[in-house]
This record gives sequence, C-alpha cells and structure tokens, in this order.
Amino acid sequence: MSEGEHADSSLKWLTFFFVCFVLVQAIGAFAIFTYNANAPEPKPAGGGGHGMLIPEDAHAKLTQLA
Repeated sequence: MSEGEHADSSLKWLTFFFVCFVLVQAIGAFAIFTYNANAPEPKPAGGGGHGMLIPEDAHAKLTQLA
C-alpha cells in the first residue's frame, strides 16, 4: 500500500449486509413453503380447572352462600 491509499471497508459491510439479507430471505421462503394453513386445531387440554385458584376458606364461604 502506498501512502495515498487507505483501507476501504465498505465492501466488507456490503457483503455482510447482503449475507444477512439472503439469510432472512431463506428463512422467509422456508416459512412460506412449510406453513400448513389446514393444520387441525389442537384439542383443549383436560383437567376440569378453569384457571382461577380460590383459597379453601373463600370456597367454603361461597358454598355456604349457595
């Protein structure tokens, strides 16, 4: 390198962003071609609980009111 030249890193950045762009495009193409729009819905989980936890004392008071 002579005195007047300098290292131009723009080509390295351009290559880096192009590789990132291609990877994102590949992930998108994979998602498009593997997505199943007609997949069956999962059955609701059993268990009988409705998700609300009530302390035992409050539950006893509710049954006394009913």
